[in-house]
Amino acid sequence: MATTSSLGIGTGVDLQSMLTSIIAAERAPIKTLDTKISVANNKISLYGTLKSKLDALQTAADTLQFPSRLSALSASSSDTTVISASAAYTAAVGSYGTEVTQLASSQKSFTVAYDAGTTFGAGDLTFTVGGVAASPISLGAGSSLQDVSSAINTAKIGVTATVITDSAGKQRMVLTGNESGAGNDFSLTSTLTASGSQASLASFDTTTAGLNRTVAQDALMKIDGIEVNSSTNTFTNVAGLTLTAMKLGTSNVTVQNNSTKITSAVQAFVDSYNAVATLIKSNSGYNSTNNTGQAFTGDSATRSVLSSLGNARTTVPAELASATLNSLSALGVTIQQTGLLKLDTEVLSTAINTSATDVVQALNAYGKSFSTEVTALLSSDGSVSNRISSLDSSVRRYKDSQASLEVRVSLVEKRYRAQFTALDKLVSSMQTTSSYLTQQLAALQNSG
Repeated sequence: MATTSSLGIGTGVDLQSMLTSIIAAERAPIKTLDTKISVANNKISLYGTLKSKLDALQTAADTLQFPSRLSALSASSSDTTVISASAAYTAAVGSYGTEVTQLASSQKSFTVAYDAGTTFGAGDLTFTVGGVAASPISLGAGSSLQDVSSAINTAKIGVTATVITDSAGKQRMVLTGNESGAGNDFSLTSTLTASGSQASLASFDTTTAGLNRTVAQDALMKIDGIEVNSSTNTFTNVAGLTLTAMKLGTSNVTVQNNSTKITSAVQAFVDSYNAVATLIKSNSGYNSTNNTGQAFTGDSATRSVLSSLGNARTTVPAELASATLNSLSALGVTIQQTGLLKLDTEVLSTAINTSATDVVQALNAYGKSFSTEVTALLSSDGSVSNRISSLDSSVRRYKDSQASLEVRVSLVEKRYRAQFTALDKLVSSMQTTSSYLTQQLAALQNSG
């Protein structure tokens, strides 16, 4: 706000202070709007925190709702050096006798031994990998065995080549398939001839004893006498199990309910629920001394949140109408006087030991109910989203009003400054005239 330090000199009155007081009074509504904007922004921030906690609650509820996330089963192997095991939610509780009869392997083949310094004439190498012919690999004259190996690796055809020099100075190229399992074998044709009348690269060494040759084969396992196969040593989705063969041998795989995971999932849900309730309750108080409420005091949207969550807690889902376990309290989840939930792990453990299937069914149903309620609350027309939109609109409206008031205050200041300046000039002129007249009268009296 512009000021004129000389305002009021003509009148001898502190017009500048008067103008400052007038403008301060005119700006009072703007300051009031500043407070309203601050309060609204604080509520918007708090609602953002509430939305985040509701998202966390929905995640916890979805863990209960979906069996694949609840992971209520675990698998153990009696001999983990033979087989390691894990269970999906589709596995059946029970014990399975397993026997690993063959491990998966990829093909490993060797070239014949070449003298150190051997070179090859120009030509092509053509691999057939998994029954599919790869593009020919062309090499120029004078290529060493190492050059051939590098060219194979650069081509990325599904075969890796390595050159090994033995104790006698002879060199062999070892070719290893990148994929294990029957059907992932490879073969080679070559037009490369070796120097010194040595054998070409057209065939592999199949006669020299002691070479660690392997063939591309599947892993084989018997589960309760039924043979299954896998191109790798990991067998997936076998009766809901993932089994990894480590070596040949037998092991007993046991699938049982995992009470620890169930308890952890229920506790996470209780904690997430309480985080929402605590946030709302801790910001809904009223100070009777200064008659002020907190951000959520009297807020219908937050009351709606607690009401919706309470409805999900107390209403028996349709899926559980005839179920043995159809309430959260039967699972050890109870409401306290503070409005917060509490988990009795002993009650839950007893329920799991009695019938884990019934426990999982109940958790699935209540998880779905809570997730549905949170979805409704956070939807575009839900109470939380509507409240945030309303607060955003209020802030925009307050700022528009402020802009209009700033224009009005500027005009008021301009008008008063002009009036005070005119008054200054008028009084100053009158004082000048008065001084002149006084001098003239004095002169007349002296001359008389």
